[in-house]
Amino acid sequence: MVADPVSDLLARIHDEILTATGGRVASYIPELAGADPDVCAVALATLDGVLYEIGEVRHPFTIQSVSKPFVLALAIQDRGLDAVLSAVGVEPTGDPFNAVTLEPHTGRPLNPMVNAGAIVTSNLVDGQDPTSRIERITEGLSAFAARPLSLDERVLASELATADRNRAIAYLMRSMGSLDVEVEAALAVYCAQCSLTVTARDLAVMSATLANGGRNPVTGQVVIDAQVVTHVLSMMLTCGLYDFSGEWVLRTGLPAKSGVSGGIAVALPGQFGIGTYSPRLDHQGNSVRGIAACERLSERFGLHVMRPPATDSAPIRRRIDGGEIRSRRHRPRRERTVLADQARAIVVYELQGVITFRQAELIARRAASETSRWLIFDAARVSRLDPASERLLADAIGRLAATGVQPLLSGRWSQGFLPFVERYPSAADAVERCEDALVADAGLSGPVEDIPLEENDLCRALCAADLEVLAKALDTRHYQPGQVVGPERGPGEALMFITRGRVAIEHENAEPDPATGLLSPRIAARSAGTAVGSLAVAAPETTPTRLTAETEVAMLVLTDTALDRLTSDHPAVAAAVLRATTEAIAAECRWLAAVNLALSR
Repeated sequence: MVADPVSDLLARIHDEILTATGGRVASYIPELAGADPDVCAVALATLDGVLYEIGEVRHPFTIQSVSKPFVLALAIQDRGLDAVLSAVGVEPTGDPFNAVTLEPHTGRPLNPMVNAGAIVTSNLVDGQDPTSRIERITEGLSAFAARPLSLDERVLASELATADRNRAIAYLMRSMGSLDVEVEAALAVYCAQCSLTVTARDLAVMSATLANGGRNPVTGQVVIDAQVVTHVLSMMLTCGLYDFSGEWVLRTGLPAKSGVSGGIAVALPGQFGIGTYSPRLDHQGNSVRGIAACERLSERFGLHVMRPPATDSAPIRRRIDGGEIRSRRHRPRRERTVLADQARAIVVYELQGVITFRQAELIARRAASETSRWLIFDAARVSRLDPASERLLADAIGRLAATGVQPLLSGRWSQGFLPFVERYPSAADAVERCEDALVADAGLSGPVEDIPLEENDLCRALCAADLEVLAKALDTRHYQPGQVVGPERGPGEALMFITRGRVAIEHENAEPDPATGLLSPRIAARSAGTAVGSLAVAAPETTPTRLTAETEVAMLVLTDTALDRLTSDHPAVAAAVLRATTEAIAAECRWLAAVNLALSR
């Protein structure tokens, strides 16, 4: 019983292609002639290492020409693209895989996917002699496959014994100067790479490594650089199926490579890898059933690389101005009044998804029309930002600053991106920085100002006599930045009136974000003129895990013992304080709910 829709689709395609009985098993290499013509396997590997399989996916066969793009990748990694291109071209041939065709003036093979080109590229990998180059290729292809691969010695002997046409190609290249090693040494390396034993499952994982930018999705190992992958996939797309390459691209639009043993490797960039095996070949040397399977997969999954995406999520999830978003900082009434009038000076762009050049261009164009005082670029929901897009956004943000709009960054930006632009763990933290500036512009000193008890939000409803009674019950405490605020020796604090500074409410296990190095967002914060600890009065089990002084802090503290004494000696005052606390809790819950809704919706 098939357990998922992908496996179900593969099973249906597998059943359909089994009816294709045309084609013949390759016989020009005697050891290949004995392959079972009815074996058929299809495997798909995702970029997080999940494998979907149908048929004989662990049936071993020699990789043959499917090895060519992977060895090409090793050659480019070892020698560099320019060195490889000086020896091998990149043009489709329109000729069979074993054609004796070279560039007339240079003697270069036309591309690395035909035998002539592969003989050259296999001898460009690192190594002082054939043995060390074979070891490099074996280890490299094993890294692609996520398991050790081995040589089929019988196939290798059969390859070398019947390699007259390849010898002719090699001698011709050597005579024209495009092959700089001895012919037999060159053929030893090339035939060895073709004789490595793989399975359809291996080809899927190897292809997924290319699709994943060079990182093996099973082992996590970076096998080759991402730029090398770009070069290799380009040549697979245009040259991977010999003189069938043009029609293949038209029908499937997939970078792929076939081999005469019956394997096909397909890599769809950013999505997955496919491996198929069926030894029945058409007259061009490609697997009949493998091609049929890939054509059906491309059609039913909509995989053609030239196919426009059916949907495209906007890179700017939301544009939010300061009238819609608040920081997690609870401020005294007079600061809230200022922000109610000035908050539209703040704009937040919530970015999302994968940001490519197209999305970056749209963000840059939208940002250029902003006239706010601050524009916060929040990357909390961005899953990937490629280097080209990063450069475009960096330029756009630099131009934005020149127009008088101050950019800020929040969320998961790389540490190397615009290091001189202010950055914050979350959009709420960036908004708080803007709010502080607006408060300062209004002539208020913010948390550095001393705010007396009578101006504390929690005490505004108390009369002068009640305030005098309350003041006598309070202890004075001071804290330095970074110091934990809380019980010292003796009874705990029931309520703390902040008269100077700012206090953060944090999770006990708050740690820096590993991607940004920034501290994870705090739960909330309190400024001078507000109180903290009120939740503990009503429900001790909800006491915040930790209170930390973010600046120098001064506060007046009502301890548990003092609250009990106040309740006994001045019940009306205690009742007024608790009533004000209850009202503050309700207002605080509404405020936090509004903040969290604005940040999460």
